[in-house]
Amino acid sequence: MFLPLMLVVVGLLPDAPKPIEVKILKGGTLISYAKDLSDVLDSKCVGCHNAALAESKLLLEDVAGMLKGGKHGPAIIPGRADDSLLFKMAAHRVEPVMPPKEKKDLRSLTPEELGLFKAWIDQGARDDSASVSFPAKPVEIGTLPPGVHPINAVDLTPDGRRVAAGRANLVQVYDVDSGVEIVRLRGHKDLIQSLRFSPDARRLAAGSYQIVTIWNAPVSSLERTFTGSTKPIKALVAFRDGKTLVSGGGEDSIRFWNAADGKTFRTIGESGGITALALSHNEKIVASAIIDGQIILRTVADGKEFARFNGMKESTALVFQVDDKTLFSSGVDGVIRVWDISAKPNANVVSRTFNIGKKSPVRAMVLEPDGKSLFAASDDDLVRQIDLATGKELRTFTGASGPVLAISLSPDRKTLLAGSADKSARLYESSSGKLISTFGPLAAAIDDVGFSPKGDRLLTAAADGCVEIWDAATGMGVMVFGHPTSAPGEPPPQSARAFFVGNGRVATAADKVARSWTFEGSWSEGKALGPHVFRVLAIDFSPDGKLIATGGGEPSRSGEVKIWEVATGKLVRSLDTLHSDTVFALKFSPDGTKLATAAADKFLKVTNVVDGKELKSFEGHTNHVLAVDWKSDGKQIATGGADNVIKVWDYESGESLRTLNPATKQITGLRWVPGKAMVVAASGDPSVRLWNPDNGAIARSFEGAADYVFSVATSMDGGRIAAGGADGILLIWNGVNGQSIRKIESPLSSK
Repeated sequence: MFLPLMLVVVGLLPDAPKPIEVKILKGGTLISYAKDLSDVLDSKCVGCHNAALAESKLLLEDVAGMLKGGKHGPAIIPGRADDSLLFKMAAHRVEPVMPPKEKKDLRSLTPEELGLFKAWIDQGARDDSASVSFPAKPVEIGTLPPGVHPINAVDLTPDGRRVAAGRANLVQVYDVDSGVEIVRLRGHKDLIQSLRFSPDARRLAAGSYQIVTIWNAPVSSLERTFTGSTKPIKALVAFRDGKTLVSGGGEDSIRFWNAADGKTFRTIGESGGITALALSHNEKIVASAIIDGQIILRTVADGKEFARFNGMKESTALVFQVDDKTLFSSGVDGVIRVWDISAKPNANVVSRTFNIGKKSPVRAMVLEPDGKSLFAASDDDLVRQIDLATGKELRTFTGASGPVLAISLSPDRKTLLAGSADKSARLYESSSGKLISTFGPLAAAIDDVGFSPKGDRLLTAAADGCVEIWDAATGMGVMVFGHPTSAPGEPPPQSARAFFVGNGRVATAADKVARSWTFEGSWSEGKALGPHVFRVLAIDFSPDGKLIATGGGEPSRSGEVKIWEVATGKLVRSLDTLHSDTVFALKFSPDGTKLATAAADKFLKVTNVVDGKELKSFEGHTNHVLAVDWKSDGKQIATGGADNVIKVWDYESGESLRTLNPATKQITGLRWVPGKAMVVAASGDPSVRLWNPDNGAIARSFEGAADYVFSVATSMDGGRIAAGGADGILLIWNGVNGQSIRKIESPLSSK
């Protein structure tokens, strides 16, 4: 039985191996390879000695492979177990032993298993695979061993902004710009073997043992970029209609931006860096706090100053009363001040002050709509609710282990969201202070938080420039808006600001740039496609996203290809006699009329999607065909195989146009770079390379892979390349210059 990808079995190999005892079976016991031995070899030997890996050129998937042997000669000699090299290595009688000493996570055969193996060889190594039938019975899958986290499948959204990795039995989706994990999709018990985003990125399909799960996925796009600020933006607000944004920061000026074209239409100079901004509710006044402690009020219509309040330390937040007659300011001195806006210009008219305990700096404020109380976040790790009539604390919100930097009240006033320097955000019941849920820890301190107008989404903005959207009901990640200019070695942003402009629109600021984004949808599990007979090793959506093809099959027994309706989950067609052995890869043609399939029977085949009829059969690989893709014009097909080569085929003639320079190990995955005469391929050597199909040369190597690479993906424009392998590290490169964008190691914590 063939396992296409390595299943690691956790165990310990002694530092100084010695011969393992062989438990001799009683005479007269006839051993069946199919019933007694194949599963043992599958679990302990085939993981390294299959067609995809073939270490030492030895295949242990079937009896024929053992008889043929590898680079050390025949593995077994029928009738003579004690002279059979494979048995002697498994029993640790000769070097190199199996499993190798350096692979300490692999487990040796037990004395009982060695007894079975010896008896079978001594009895003539009879191959009864074809004659033995097995009754159908449910398969019970246990928990994966700890430390097993290979990435067997990766895929990028067409725009290259998100990448999905099948790491062990989880699907993890990341924002490429920031490297931040958006969501973990659970439910599979076995390793994820295949992944594919739909062409519109609104669905993500994952294949595992017998099942393909399809998730509905949110989508987003960068709407506008606002450039021109010469120093980091510290404050960002917007008019209710979303047509105008106002920013301030270190460049000593307030900028008014047109949201439609991203251009500045007014700049108001200030005498110092701006630390906070606020718009009055009637949107006729803009208040700015500058670093020397002054607060300046200006009319929005003409930008003219009409009041200035002096005599404070640096202000951290500004909030207008609902009637716009008073302004609340908070500062690093731990004092909240209430200013009478109608007072004589330039007069320091403070109607009230509220002192926060221990004079801890106040970082953020939220005023209740009815004006009866105010929430204040401070450096002493607390959020306080203050009764404005009496000045008394109504309650405190605890749980943060660092200064609370941002707070927001939900539209229905029932919940309060607080972001902290401890890299976490916390959702509280506003009426009691009870902690409802915690988001994080994230990658950096939380500088800003917010609710969508409907209250169904939450927002966190971190000091690394990363803005995350969350589902308020489930706490599940929805979307991440990264800092697109970030790159390895570049210093992180000094701060981030973000807020909802509407239910599906967000404004963000990091460093000197502001942006507006749109998004819609959420992660939800859709139709499950199955059952399949074994592992689902290949998935592809048709170009219109209406159909999905799945491939797999039981090793050495069947090749399985199925086509399904995406919307209904209905099975349209089964092509289970197309290949005689496991299907490793499949791909719809660019026009969606044909399906190319690659299998362990060494064939590439093309079928008509409408009726399932075989159109072409391509023969030329000398081992399993593990990867396939069409050129974007539909005239050529590229395949990669366990024979370590890539072949380029002319579809119409059926001829092989070129065999590209071979890798030193199996070609496990490949993608034709859309619109270009280039093929990117992953192999077990371990490497990811860009090949020129016209001359067979390697145009570029993508550095960083340290272990066997199983899968590769490319964005629609070829600007981003992603790959993953046996070590569980997700690698992302710039497809143009080959430079590393991200190296994401297997996380240890859950999200």
